[in-house]
Parts: sequence; C-alpha cells; structure tokens
Amino acid sequence: MMTKKYLYTLLICLTIITVVVPRVLSSTDRICSYHPEAYQGLELTQLSQELTNTGLIGRIHGAAGKAQMFVMSVREPDNFFSHREFSLLANDQKTRDTLNQTNRHDRVCIQGNLIANPSPQKHIAVNSIRVLESWTQPEGFTPYERQTDIPDQLQDQTSLIGKVHAIGESGKILVMEYQDGVIPIFVTETKYTQDLYRGDIVKLSYQIQQRPQQPTHLQLDTTVEKPFEVIDAIAAWHNQAQTLTGNLVKFPQSPQLKFDVYAMEVDTKGIERYFTLVNFENITEFENIRHKLAKIWDDNAATAISGRNMLINPEVTIEADGVINIISPEQANPQILLDSAEQVQQRI
Repeated sequence: MMTKKYLYTLLICLTIITVVVPRVLSSTDRICSYHPEAYQGLELTQLSQELTNTGLIGRIHGAAGKAQMFVMSVREPDNFFSHREFSLLANDQKTRDTLNQTNRHDRVCIQGNLIANPSPQKHIAVNSIRVLESWTQPEGFTPYERQTDIPDQLQDQTSLIGKVHAIGESGKILVMEYQDGVIPIFVTETKYTQDLYRGDIVKLSYQIQQRPQQPTHLQLDTTVEKPFEVIDAIAAWHNQAQTLTGNLVKFPQSPQLKFDVYAMEVDTKGIERYFTLVNFENITEFENIRHKLAKIWDDNAATAISGRNMLINPEVTIEADGVINIISPEQANPQILLDSAEQVQQRI
C-alpha cells in the first residue's frame, strides 16, 4: 500500500516537472526578447505592450543619479534617426539602485507602465530593469562629475540663461542646459517655444514646480512681462561662412556613432556650443579631416579629460574655417562643413 502511494506521489511530481517547469523556463526566456515588429513606427500602443509584458528594450540616453533624472531612447529598427525618449521613474528602491548604476549608452530592458501626466514627454514607472549590455568609459578616463547643484543654484533667482538641450512636440517639450545641468521645463504656452532649435541660447523666467521634487522641473513664468527671450538663434548661423576657434572635442565611437567624431568647443555669448567638423560631399576628404584631428588628439592625449557627454582637451586649441550647417530643430550639434583638412589647424 505504501509503495503504491509513493509511486503515485512520484508520478504527480514528475508530471509537474515535465509540464510546468518547461512553461516557466519558456516564459523566462521570452523576457527581454527583442521583437522588431513591435518597434516599427514607434507606436505607443505597441511599445506599451512590450513594456508591460516581455520588456521594452532601448539605450540609456542620459543618467544623472544625483538629480534622479534618467532618460531612455528607443529606436525604430533600421532607422537611426527615428526614436522616442522616455523619462524613467523607479517604483522601488531596488530598481532605483539599479538605475543609479546605469551609464549613458547602456542597453537595457525595462518592465513597467506608462504614466499619465500633463506633459507630452512620456514617463515610465519602472518595475524592473535589466542591463543587457554595459557601456564603459573609454580607457584612462574617469566618469564626468557634474558641477552644477540643481535645484540649489536655482532657488535664489527667477530667471536663467542657458542652451536648449531638447525640443519637441512643436515646443511642448523643452529641456534646458544650465551650466552643466539638464532641466525639464513645463510649457503651457507654446507661442514662446514653438520655433526653437536645439542649441539656441535663451533667457527664460521660471518658477520651480513643487512636484515632482526629483528631478527638479521648472515652469515657464508667463506672469512676467517678457518670460522668454532668444539671445542667439542657432538657425541664424546656417549657411554662414565662419572662422571659429575652440578646444578640441572628441565624441568616441559608440552604439550611436560608427566612428570617432571630432568637434570644437566654441564660446558663444558665454555659452559653450560644440561644432562637429565634417565633409558630406567627399568621403576621402572627410577621412583626411578625421585622421588629421585624430593625430592632433593622440599627440596630446595626456591632457584630455572627460566632459559631460564627450571627451575634451582644454590644452589643445584648433581653428576651423568653413560653412555652418543647421538642418533640423532637433539636430544634436551644429556642423562646420570643411572642403579639406587644410581648413582646420591646431593653434600653438
């Protein structure tokens, strides 16, 4: 009798192992699986389904742990220029700790849900995050540490002069760079912001929003006579011949860049802009330009340091003589079009 009972129990256990366990393992395998069809067109309905089920996959665009500001980019397959940015908010301390350890360019898989909020900038409440591919700082460089303490440096003033970091949704989405900090601006009247370009230098009046407390959000103060002023519109530089001088900058090869991109840091009205040095008409000349700048960089590598999202050499000054190119309000950096490598020189 005991033997039959034992055999019956063993049979039940084996059934559970052979039927249930494979299903659990199969379900686990599907978590963080990439389904290209779900990312076509970057439709929110499809992306939301990925987010709540197997996980939404993208790369960290920006991570400022002290300010609790994290943004993830999700791109359309085979179309680098089509992407959405999502602000990430941790639902618990474990997830917050993992977010704090992420770096720019890390490939991550997150599960959670979209948050309903009054801003067109989409926010995700993150239940879990898994780093699928880590991106490390180039060898020999320590991670950049921000110098601007937000919101402390904004408490005793009601206006700031800064640079547009991101613009979207016809001016409804506005993110500003103030010194080396990045601040979301809540916009209610787009008549002030609808024609902005990324890289514009502006002065704005603001109020600090009470919620959310982190990251700090500012609200455009439309009660003052002149809440917004464009000091220098980057679009006005387009197609202008310029001779510019500044420190040599390097954007290292990354998941977003096929090769190292060189630029120069230029002080314009007290605000630093970064002009990339390119030639789109002649691939051979573009390679010559990159090789020349790479040699200057390598010859002076000992004095290079980390910047916020690039490397910079404060001891190396270059001069470039070319034509400024601005083709889109969302263009990451203005470009200097060079005909040849002779148009860029190191200044000693």
